[in-house]
Amino acid sequence: MSGETRAASISVFPVRNFDIDAYGYLSPARIAGYFQQAASESADALGFGLTDLNRRGLTWVVVRQQWELDEALMLGDALCIETWPSGIERWTALRDFRLLKEGREVGRAVTSWLVLDMTSRRPVRPSEILSEMFHPQGLHVVQPAAGPIAVLNAHSEQRRFGVRYSDIDVNHHVTNASYVGWAIDAIGASTWSNYRLATFDVQFMAECGLGASVVSRSTQQGADCWLHSIVREDDQKELARAISTWKKK
Repeated sequence: MSGETRAASISVFPVRNFDIDAYGYLSPARIAGYFQQAASESADALGFGLTDLNRRGLTWVVVRQQWELDEALMLGDALCIETWPSGIERWTALRDFRLLKEGREVGRAVTSWLVLDMTSRRPVRPSEILSEMFHPQGLHVVQPAAGPIAVLNAHSEQRRFGVRYSDIDVNHHVTNASYVGWAIDAIGASTWSNYRLATFDVQFMAECGLGASVVSRSTQQGADCWLHSIVREDDQKELARAISTWKKK
């Protein structure tokens, strides 16, 4: 665990029947939503939430998420997510998370965020808008990746999706949870039926808007790993990459 938790906050999420998949497991898209909500509540409490930034013509955009899930998360679980700002690296602000069940740590994550100018759609250095107290540099609960996720050069699975109203967030582009769901929807049926998600690393590379068609592609690498790529269909622009690992249920 990071030694820097002075700005930590805790959000509680009971896992309900609309949060789960066909086998009673908390869906990855919902996990992404939980992390998003916990981050939002924490930032609001610390004075640099979405409303605070919007007043200045700015917004938060997540650009990478790395998760580790030690055990199954199921219907009926009461999950606590502890989160805190955990440093700045050039153009991104980092945030750590610990996922707790019955007082035990059962997962963790580190996420990277851009501060975006809402008019120009260009990034602003987070050091320009965050107080020095939110610039800690210490150990993270998950070591941030040093480089990009590998390119998917060939795929064995492919699914097409149209961007719906429900995929669009307050920044008027596709929400990160939809990308997570699209990636998972392109794994093989045997993995979906017999395995649970153990780790997930997703890199968001470009914005996508309402009405677009996207293609989620993936290939299996070994028994327990999938490499993912999501592209916009009309111009083949890559929107996100991910790598997931799985454990037998």
